[in-house]
Amino acid sequence: MNLEEKLRRLKQTAEKSARDSELERQLEYLRRVEKRSGPPGVQWQNGELAQVPPLPAHRAQHGIEAYVEGTVQRNDLGEFFVAQQALPFGRPYGKLRIADFSTANLSSLNLFLENTALPEPSRLMFLDTETTGLAGGTGTCAFLVGIGAIVGSQFLVRQFFLRDYPEERAMLAELASILGDYEGLVTFNGKTFDVPLLETRYALARLRSPFGRMIHLDLLHPARRMWKLRLESCALKNLEDELLGIHRQGDVEGSEIPGIYFDYLRTGDGRGLQPVFYHNALDVISMAALTVELANVIATHSSNRPAACGLGVGAAANSLDLFSLSRIFERSGSEALSLAACRRALEAGLPDEIETQALWQLASQHKRRLEHQIAIELWQEVSRRETPLAVRAFEELAIYYEHRGHDADKALEYAERAMNLVRSVTGVANSGFGSVRIPIERLSHRMARLKKKLEKERAELMAR
Repeated sequence: MNLEEKLRRLKQTAEKSARDSELERQLEYLRRVEKRSGPPGVQWQNGELAQVPPLPAHRAQHGIEAYVEGTVQRNDLGEFFVAQQALPFGRPYGKLRIADFSTANLSSLNLFLENTALPEPSRLMFLDTETTGLAGGTGTCAFLVGIGAIVGSQFLVRQFFLRDYPEERAMLAELASILGDYEGLVTFNGKTFDVPLLETRYALARLRSPFGRMIHLDLLHPARRMWKLRLESCALKNLEDELLGIHRQGDVEGSEIPGIYFDYLRTGDGRGLQPVFYHNALDVISMAALTVELANVIATHSSNRPAACGLGVGAAANSLDLFSLSRIFERSGSEALSLAACRRALEAGLPDEIETQALWQLASQHKRRLEHQIAIELWQEVSRRETPLAVRAFEELAIYYEHRGHDADKALEYAERAMNLVRSVTGVANSGFGSVRIPIERLSHRMARLKKKLEKERAELMAR
């Protein structure tokens, strides 16, 4: 058996294991739902009265409320557990205060939304889930849903918990009722995970999802675009540590949470769930704080006022954030702001590789503005560096001198330098140069056209 065959079989085994795990989750979910569809006692089952045993959560000596401050609530669809905590506006949260959640101007974050705008902070809901797995599918359930919003003069965090799967429909109905009062939603990776998962649960429960009408800002992607150049990780815990000054103590790793919940389902013992509620609540609060921080940073640089881009960082870190901002502005079509931020980043000093990217971006922006002489100087600077972008800089110079400078000799010189650079590095006629794909055929075609043009010009000169 060769290596390729071994790898294929290992992949098939891994896929089979994942399918088996998903099937087992689904079967466990169905068994527990079938076991009880209401409170313990005598119920109709299969057309006749039957004694339904209590779930582990009810058999345990102490319920979840003995370990987590909250109450069992009931609606038309059944019971569910809700924990609640209110953070007053005067309370500090890292470098911010809770009151900042209410007074922040979040309009700068509209850069990350298409053809829409975030509502006022009081109309915004922050949401995070803890689930029975990360694979998704109908067997994966959100057993804890944390939401946070401004209510009066406080930030109210509510956490909806399933003491067992049969309570899911009642919990989802209550969540939908509360979300109905809000226009916007903020999550962290929620577009990929939390919201699709909850929408699946609503569909299976035959309830209408509340998310379709809400303006949704997934904070993960803006955070990565803003801070990934500077920070090793853009995980929420790392962002709150680096940017907000929040250092968690007594937290639990997210990978351990499903196992803690399954232990609870088997035993009904809720003492291990305390750190899970703590973890979820901090995620919700930190999302709100990070939303304010990101909005403040972008708004500050939109008005060109000097400010630090983060907590306790030096000029180098500021320059990386400024360059990230320039790319955010460029992507949103705010060219003047992008130019200003990029120049300030270069003035503050950037690492060599990032500096080259900034020079290239600046040249491209000046080209679009028809400021060709500035673009030429920047392309020439990039071409002197040992970087894949040097090939593109040579090609841009060749394009300029052929079509705007009307200097075929110079254009051919730059095209040949681009070709020589590609060949010297790759040694293969049709391969690329690093991460920059420059087809040899395109350069060859340009060189052939320029040579033909030069020959024609020389022939015309001789004919005179």
